[in-house]
Amino acid sequence: MRFLPAEDQVVVDRALALGLNDALPAPAYLSPNLCTVLSFLLAIPTLGFSLVLVPILWVAQYDQTKHRIMGLRKQLEKDSYRIGLSD
Repeated sequence: MRFLPAEDQVVVDRALALGLNDALPAPAYLSPNLCTVLSFLLAIPTLGFSLVLVPILWVAQYDQTKHRIMGLRKQLEKDSYRIGLSD
């Protein structure tokens, strides 16, 4: 279960349309609901460590995805200025 807000999806779609290599694979956030379920399902087999580890991993993937989307935005802005189509 992966998702992107509509604003970020527009950025990814534009980057894919322009053929930017940084857009592949398309960035997306793991659903927080999925992470919550994983935390609780893995709590007993991991002796409770999943209750700490899974949220930390979710925050890390969120930051990484956010960074990739910001990079795509910068590339799109740079490319649009270079070809004279600044938005």
